[in-house]
Amino acid sequence: MTDSVPLEARAGGPDLARGLALLGIALANLVGWLHGPAWTVLLKQEGATAADRTADVLLALTVDNRGFPLFALLFGYGVGILRRRSLARGEGNGRFLRRMLRRHLVLLTIGLAHAILLFSGDILVAYALIGTLLAVLVTRHRLLLAAAAVVTLPALGVWGWVDGTIGLGHGTGYAAASAPDYLAGIGIRAPAALRGMLLAPIEEIGLLSPMALGALMARARLLEDVPAHRLRLRQLRRWGLLIGLAGAVPLTAVLLLDPSHEHLDSEVVLGILGVLHQLTGLAGAVGLAAAAALLAERFRARLRSGEPGPLGRLVGGVEALGAVSLSAYLAQSLLCLALFPPYTFDLGARLGTAGAATLVLAGWLVMLPLSALLRRRGRRGPMEHLLRALAGSGAPRADAVGASRGRGGER
Repeated sequence: MTDSVPLEARAGGPDLARGLALLGIALANLVGWLHGPAWTVLLKQEGATAADRTADVLLALTVDNRGFPLFALLFGYGVGILRRRSLARGEGNGRFLRRMLRRHLVLLTIGLAHAILLFSGDILVAYALIGTLLAVLVTRHRLLLAAAAVVTLPALGVWGWVDGTIGLGHGTGYAAASAPDYLAGIGIRAPAALRGMLLAPIEEIGLLSPMALGALMARARLLEDVPAHRLRLRQLRRWGLLIGLAGAVPLTAVLLLDPSHEHLDSEVVLGILGVLHQLTGLAGAVGLAAAAALLAERFRARLRSGEPGPLGRLVGGVEALGAVSLSAYLAQSLLCLALFPPYTFDLGARLGTAGAATLVLAGWLVMLPLSALLRRRGRRGPMEHLLRALAGSGAPRADAVGASRGRGGER
């Protein structure tokens, strides 16, 4: 029995979507690094320059509350694939759950280290804890998964309410972003990380909605078997992206036209617009995942022919980056830690959204050829290798989402 999916056998759609989600998360996380001016809606800065406000608007329309639901959906898709492979080997529920518990305990440890040492906006701790609940649910009937996706959807909307009303509290950024030195930053992040871990089963339960949806999609092999689902994927792409964009417009309009809330100081109105922004972001995530599956299938033949063209090479690089998403996620935090705090270059106070986004985009682009090189050499990322090793050599796939094109994930 092979214990992992060969890199060349991975389906392109989930990896391509994950590579794009990494950029979205990095851009959305800029709010955790910029500091100084007061916040407005979506944690953007008041008094921004024209260039910075333009960048804010673009991110609010396409990235904010869209990147992390996509990443969570793909995480759930990966759990669904691991369950499918387990069933194909004839394993019982107990063995599958023990493997998933091992995997998520390691992920939890990595997430805590990330949250304490690098970035207070870590998502890995929540993924590990909520993902463990998801692993239990995928061993049950699919109706239970569907019910979980629906029941936890309002919890996802709560985050949107916060995004809409955050400016009313006149915050000026995350405390760790303006820490005077690295040890002071750790002193701020460590208690918050431990508190977040303890409260994640309550505060982060909204993640179960996109995760459960992703697991349901994996049962149907929706992002892998593109020929069988082409029409459905096209419909999801069209309507998902349309709903995601339309739902982002109202709160973005507040950001663009009235960032100081001078003419719109109703918490209820801002909260509702935030909920709309958040929930339609899940639809946008589904649309982007469908678009990535269709695009990856379109360019897969060109990549194999050795003549992909510039666009094909870009698609291949983003796919390769998605295959090492854990390493890339942590690398992005390292880059930001090296650039934005006061004890490094203090760009978090000197730059606005436009300049900071340019640097993050440049870092993402640099990782594309490096990831492609790893793939050509048949190597996984360093953190994927570490996660798989610590989770146990018997684990079939312990890194992000090993989507195989063969039936049941085996070749």
